[in-house]
Formats: sequence, C-alpha cells, structure tokens
Amino acid sequence: MNKHAQIIAPLLLASVSLAGDPIFGSITNTDPTWDRPNQTGTFQGGFCNVPAADSLNDTVHYDVYYIRGDFTADFLDATIDSLEPNPIDFDPMSAVYCGVLDPNQPLVNLIDIDDDSNIYPNALIFAESFIDLDQVYTLVVSSYSNHPASQFGEYVINLRSGLYLSTACHPDFNGDGNLNFLDISAFLSLYGQMDVRADYNHDGSFNFLDVSEFLSEFGMGCP
Repeated sequence: MNKHAQIIAPLLLASVSLAGDPIFGSITNTDPTWDRPNQTGTFQGGFCNVPAADSLNDTVHYDVYYIRGDFTADFLDATIDSLEPNPIDFDPMSAVYCGVLDPNQPLVNLIDIDDDSNIYPNALIFAESFIDLDQVYTLVVSSYSNHPASQFGEYVINLRSGLYLSTACHPDFNGDGNLNFLDISAFLSLYGQMDVRADYNHDGSFNFLDVSEFLSEFGMGCP
C-alpha cells in the first residue's frame, strides 16, 4: 500500500467526510518509479486509453491515490500544486487511470494526463469527465522528469466536490489491505453517521440496500 494511503486510511474513518479537504504528500527517493507516459493529442472525454506515448523520462518516482465519487459527484477533477518555494525545486505532473495502475503498462486505462508542459510550474487541472460511481480511479502524482534537482518535493492535491480518497478494494474500508470484521465495523460506523461513503448503492439514501450491497462485495472478496 502507498505510504500516503497508510496514513490517510485511518483519517478517512476518523472524520465524517474528507470531501473537499486538501491532501498533502511528497515525492521522495523511496517511492517507486515508473516510465511515465507523455501527453499527446487532446482529451478524449473521460474514456479509458486516451492516446498517449512513451516518455523519455524513465524511472521517475511517483505516488498513488485511489479516488471514488459519492452520489453528489459529477466530474472527475483534481489539481496538484507544488509546495516548494521555487518552481524548479519540484515540477509536478499527474495522470488518472480507470481502475488500478499497472506501472509496467502506463499507457493502459489512461484517462487523462497533464505533464505540465504548457502551465509550468504549478497547478495541474484535469479536464472534466463524467465518472462512474462504481469505479475506482487511480490518481498518480509524479514529477515532470527524473532530473535530480526537480523530481522530489512536497505537494497538495485538491479534489472536486463529491470525490474522496478510497482504497483499490471498495469493501476494504479501513485500508489495511485485508477484508475482515474491522472493515464491517468501519462501514457500519460510517453508515451510522450517514457518511456519503456508506451510501453504497449511490442513491442518496441510507438503508438496508447499502448494507446488503456492501456485504455482497465483502463476500466476493478482492483481487
């Protein structure tokens, strides 16, 4: 599990809702690396497999966040800003994927990518796309290049209203990578608070249908 997800997962359960709250992170030399894609062509309206190409920037470090939408969500938007005092200190780039990222196939399931070429140095705004409330989306935060002077640094993510951090496995509500009674307890706690994340069937109501759907997915397990 991503180091930020390990920190954030307990916070998700400690708050009624984190929708709209900024998410802070950092890229360090201990993060995994990937051969990041290169932005090409135009945005394809939110469909997976947007035209993109391999980049010359191999072995660039990155972080991963999993995002879902609640019943109030309409678009998938995120902005990523460097928190470093000088632009050259850290030049962020990001990508969004349908489902979970396969770092060995970074062109597969790509929705949108912004390599920051046109709006250096900071805010990266993904084009608006309709989202599937039953889909987990992977937000990758990385740097523009593997140049030592600009590939590491702190950043902040702001998600559009209605979007929230999740896990790759939906019923893994406590984010520990396992399905057990702790996830049931976490779900029921959010359900009791009428938290939007416990509106499992996305109908805007909290009733037995949400509990039933959660237990059904819990019973099927996770990949």
